Amino acid sequence: MNKRALGKGLGAIIATTQTSKAPAEETERAIIADRADRADAVLELDLSKIEPNPDQPRLHFDDHEIENLAESIRAVGLIQPIIVRRENDTYFIVAGERRFRAIKLLGMRTIKAILIQATEEQNISLALIENIQRQNLDPIEEAKAYRLLISRFRLKQQDVAQRVGKERATIANSLRLLSLPEVVQQSLTSGELSQGHAKVLLSVEDEDKQMRLFRQCVDNGLSVRALESLIKESDPLAQLSQGKQKKKDAHIKTMEEKLVAFFGTKVEIRHSTTGKGKIEISYYSVEDFERLMEKFE
Repeated sequence: MNKRALGKGLGAIIATTQTSKAPAEETERAIIADRADRADAVLELDLSKIEPNPDQPRLHFDDHEIENLAESIRAVGLIQPIIVRRENDTYFIVAGERRFRAIKLLGMRTIKAILIQATEEQNISLALIENIQRQNLDPIEEAKAYRLLISRFRLKQQDVAQRVGKERATIANSLRLLSLPEVVQQSLTSGELSQGHAKVLLSVEDEDKQMRLFRQCVDNGLSVRALESLIKESDPLAQLSQGKQKKKDAHIKTMEEKLVAFFGTKVEIRHSTTGKGKIEISYYSVEDFERLMEKFE
């Protein structure tokens, strides 16, 4: 990565080619290298003056992982400083919250840090890269991180895919998880349900049936294959209509993808054989709703 990436916006921090899959550590090393010739490159900051990133995409931290990291730091020290930005007298973590928590757990009062002048884009995007590429996020956290990139910076799914080094289909499938009922999303977050199970449940349009299948899956510990069999058994016509449904979906799916790219949220087109139908646009907060309404002005 170019050492002068900072200050050039989202595209400068996140690689913009599909083949670029450099880990988050490389992004941080580039920042460290950019300041290597400065005497004040690494600061020793008081923990009491540091706050977590308010846009941190990772909502859950494994206490056992933090404890292991703390033991590693106790043994060999903090090898890589955290990265922070400053607002008045407070420093906000841009990257390295796990390291910050581990240092705090050890009872230490200070931590090594590198101060950067980060814009909102840089702050959010670097935090997302660190978590996504280190695979520290659960499926729902990751999906919300992608949605944040799309909605906050008006990116398309393909743009996000290029920036985080993943296929566009991976981003699309991840975003679809946010259309599942909240209780199913929570089950994904806890690890009770796998992404394979979620993908199968997404194939069921009726929400009541979806919830019944989810309960059966959790209560009986069904495998993904067993869940697929259960769906086929409950709908004997599903296999007969599957081929016809795929033909119909080809054009509709293309249109849905264009709408998703425009609105930056889940969009579903329900088209009937009579030529009539409806378009459902999802929003996930009041802020998200207001953003969507601006599209119609």
